[in-house]
Amino acid sequence: MTRTRLFSQLTLTVVTLVGLTVTLPPQINPLAVSPVFAQTQDTSEAEANRLYQQGIQQIQRGQILEAIESWQTSLSIYQEIGNRQGEANSLNNLGNAYANLSQYNKAIESWQKSLSIYQEIGDRLGVASSLGNLGLSYKNLSQYEKAIEFFQQSLSIFQEIGNRQGIVIFVTNLGLSYANLSQYEKAIEFFQQSLPIYQEIGNRQGVAYSLMNIGASYRNLSQYEKAIEFFQKSLPIFQEIGDSQGEAETFLNFGLAYDSLSQYEKAIEFFQQSLSIYQEIGNRQGVANALGNLANAYKNLSQYEKAVDFLQQSLSIFREIGDRQGEAESLLNWGVASRELSQHQRAIEFFQQSLPIFREIRDRKGEAITLYNLGLTYRAMGQEQKAREFFEQSEAIKREIGID
Repeated sequence: MTRTRLFSQLTLTVVTLVGLTVTLPPQINPLAVSPVFAQTQDTSEAEANRLYQQGIQQIQRGQILEAIESWQTSLSIYQEIGNRQGEANSLNNLGNAYANLSQYNKAIESWQKSLSIYQEIGDRLGVASSLGNLGLSYKNLSQYEKAIEFFQQSLSIFQEIGNRQGIVIFVTNLGLSYANLSQYEKAIEFFQQSLPIYQEIGNRQGVAYSLMNIGASYRNLSQYEKAIEFFQKSLPIFQEIGDSQGEAETFLNFGLAYDSLSQYEKAIEFFQQSLSIYQEIGNRQGVANALGNLANAYKNLSQYEKAVDFLQQSLSIFREIGDRQGEAESLLNWGVASRELSQHQRAIEFFQQSLPIFREIRDRKGEAITLYNLGLTYRAMGQEQKAREFFEQSEAIKREIGID
């Protein structure tokens, strides 16, 4: 049986803040200073406060680089006048800005500094925010175990101070992190914890994403009918609140569930609906994922030429947006389709292109599947000895990572 990785990734998203926006604290009145110095310090602090607020307004308008400049300047002034709270807040928001630019290492550096100051001045909300933000960056760097450590520390403080918004954000992110580690039962526990909190605070979008995430987790546990039940609950909420992104992702998850149930025509209907919405809202990643899943469904229907057409489109977008995982999977799937069309040499070329990418991104499962498919292709060409070499390499990796 052909083993391929065909865009069966867990579609798990939630609207999370890339950091909690820290409100500017009251000004600190200088003690025992001369009137001239006090006036100078007041002027400097007022300018720092103005720049800080300007940065918030700029990032809300999507002017991230301008916001960074404002916060770097406010940071310098706060440091100069000894305002530790303002310094920590500026560092925290600089981390948010760098994270929005996907400069996670820079973000981590800023949040580690803000964390240290918040701990020093006893600002528990600031500590929880910085810890949570560090977790979000490590999650975005796919360092899920490390992310979980920070999320748990952050969650503990938010629970201690009774901040429901903070609690639900990091309960959800714990669920996402466990899902990324394929620990779906644990992920479901956290998503189920988030659901009543979102309902309690009246966040309909959060309710919808929690329902979808629970469904996606059940889908990855092969409980497809249960997964579909949750998608049926999340979809009308997304439609009611006008969340096109959530609607598209729910359609995509419906398609993946029906694809797993071998109901390929039904899966195609849902993938096409998700594709249409992703194109409408300009989500290139979503478009590429939907195209890849359409290719998979048509491959399962043995419509290989149609599958190749969709793979060409998805590969082009994955390369354009720099998604190496998507690029590797598209090449792998194109190789599978080429082999089914008896284009064996062409199939080998695609597998040879996907293999180094899987190795580069350290996707051992993708590497094992590609090696297995190389073996199948050489076997189809009558080169049994070469086929066995690839099968042996594939089996060695599968034993190493503990998969069948």
